[in-house]
Amino acid sequence: MMGVADPYQGGASADGDAGVEIDPSPNLDEDDFGSGEHDAACRVSPGTILEALLFVGLPGGIPLGAKRVAGLMRGVRPQEIDDLAAELARTYRANKCPYEVVPVGDGWVMRLREEYASLGRVIEQRSRLVRLDADALDVLAVVAWNQPVERDRFVELGCDASPSVLRLLVRRGLLELSPAADGTPSYRTTKKFLDVFHLARIEDLPEPNAPPA
Repeated sequence: MMGVADPYQGGASADGDAGVEIDPSPNLDEDDFGSGEHDAACRVSPGTILEALLFVGLPGGIPLGAKRVAGLMRGVRPQEIDDLAAELARTYRANKCPYEVVPVGDGWVMRLREEYASLGRVIEQRSRLVRLDADALDVLAVVAWNQPVERDRFVELGCDASPSVLRLLVRRGLLELSPAADGTPSYRTTKKFLDVFHLARIEDLPEPNAPPA
């Protein structure tokens, strides 16, 4: 179900001379696929995949577009994703769930209903109280003043950035991996980094060798 091939697009004949491509995605029709104890309640389907993607969401609450979701599944069109999202929204309303699926722009988001939104704001405020050790602060400083920073450049910049520290900072939303101008994955600071350190923009950072105010 998850994959890039789309049967709507057609393709080469099975008798063609091109090499055989092996589909790495699971065969959902096999009798033993998803035979775990919870499988009866939650079978893998376009609807459950969409629900999982909406639950995770995109950074900054960016709406998840139907075209983007359809591109992750074989044989599913964007209109079908919109229909599934609308059905999911109706189900949540009927079951009086504390969360909802709503259309935003050309996509969809999953969020708390208005009467529960204050709980989300409390959690968000508490999540901004970030406690970091010296190693994490060193990594943040190196990235903040030298971004974008490729993984191999940390040692060159005098910072022994361990993978666990980098994962921690990404997980807490202070750093993100994004391609540099040449396409190489590199670390950058995020909007949350600016919020935590009370900066309007990254250019407001003082010079690294400036004396403290």
